[in-house]
Amino acid sequence: MEAEYAEIATTMVVVGSMIAMLGMGLLIAYYGSSKTRNAGFVFLFISILLGYYLSTIGDSVELHNALLSFIGGMVGGILGVIVFLVAIIKS
Repeated sequence: MEAEYAEIATTMVVVGSMIAMLGMGLLIAYYGSSKTRNAGFVFLFISILLGYYLSTIGDSVELHNALLSFIGGMVGGILGVIVFLVAIIKS
């Protein structure tokens, strides 16, 4: 049972890192100056490697759980920021 939790946690960390690296890499590679574009391409390469690692994991249930928890966390964070901004603007 404990090994299952460790696998889920590892998958969640890899999914979160992959999505963050992909987003940062795309933004930096597109909007960055000539010096920082190389860093953006490195981030993209790392996200591709992490995506390949995720594709080799045999249990897709853990991957789906990790994706759902990451998306749920992002939606919750965005809603929290919106509620905070509405409260600040209204006061």
